[in-house]
Amino acid sequence: MNEEKLTVLFVDDEPAVLNGLRDVLRRFRREWVMVFALGPEAALVELDRVQFHAVVSDMRMPGIDGATLLSIVKERQPQAARLVLSGHADPDLVARACTVAHEFLQKPCDPRTLSAAILRACQLNTSFAEVQK
Repeated sequence: MNEEKLTVLFVDDEPAVLNGLRDVLRRFRREWVMVFALGPEAALVELDRVQFHAVVSDMRMPGIDGATLLSIVKERQPQAARLVLSGHADPDLVARACTVAHEFLQKPCDPRTLSAAILRACQLNTSFAEVQK
């Protein structure tokens, strides 16, 4: 990855979760541009506005679930790393997420673990894109 800031979209349908992420990830604001979308519909609007390096989504949300949202991300922004951050480890949900996500993380997630996963997924995606050229 180059020296530009990572642009990361966080999607959850619970304002408290987004506020918690905003607080614990505050230390990365010099390195990342972070966008917080309240629900999948708001995330779709952001996807039309901004090119993201990574999208981190909850799985269980009303309307469009995380796996469906990440499949849309895969279509619209294939270069974006896709991660699930979920409090639900339902085997069916995990299996669906594995088809579109680079990584599945459990809530609550330590900020260092989350940031390392985002960086790793972005680096892998960048390396893969360079190999494909």
